[in-house]
Amino acid sequence: MPDPNDPADVGSLSADNLLGQYDSVSELLQSRVASRQVTQEQSNELLRQASDSLLTGFNPDKADVAKLWRIADVMVSAKHWTDAKPVLEAAVEYAKLKHNEDRRVNDSLSLARVFAEMGNVPEAIKIARSVFNVGPRDGAPILFATLYRVAPAGRGKGHDPELAKLIEDAIEIALHVQVDTTSLPGEQFLMGRRHHIELAWQLVEDLYTDAQKPDLAEKARVKADGMLKKASVGRPVRV
Repeated sequence: MPDPNDPADVGSLSADNLLGQYDSVSELLQSRVASRQVTQEQSNELLRQASDSLLTGFNPDKADVAKLWRIADVMVSAKHWTDAKPVLEAAVEYAKLKHNEDRRVNDSLSLARVFAEMGNVPEAIKIARSVFNVGPRDGAPILFATLYRVAPAGRGKGHDPELAKLIEDAIEIALHVQVDTTSLPGEQFLMGRRHHIELAWQLVEDLYTDAQKPDLAEKARVKADGMLKKASVGRPVRV
């Protein structure tokens, strides 16, 4: 909790306190999910409530710019989209300044999700596509974020065909991602890649169908069938 003798912390948590308490709550909830005490959906809602409480009176202007992306995570968990937007914009600019491609990719995709949640789907797609030019070693987060974050947030808001095409292009990036096959994250990416691609193609087809474009939905189905029959979809790309 804040130090009552520290003027910087009066009325709200400091950035370090905020992040420390958020991490503690998140870890506790994930352990309860693992032990089946709560479902993932219940955990998400409890984390949202906790994040909302932690953010009460919090001023991100006082935070170290290097920590803005983590503060934005708390705001996204709380569904404080309007507050998260400028924080993520600053985080993206900082990542560019430091030439940190990993953070540029992840923070830009988070920002795209926020724009989609706020209803500005064209801008969300534009921001997401701004990181599609990364090299094969930095593209691992792209399919996951577009499939599970950006597209669901923007679905049904008048731009489903564009979202479908966004996912199609993200699938192509996922096919050429290079990971360290000796690392746990790399191993997990390779193990889950085919599964995520299958779900991605299904969403592409559903988005085209919802948009009354059966011809594009059929083309997506045929393309998906052809791609998934190739052994290379499940084969590691070594670095």
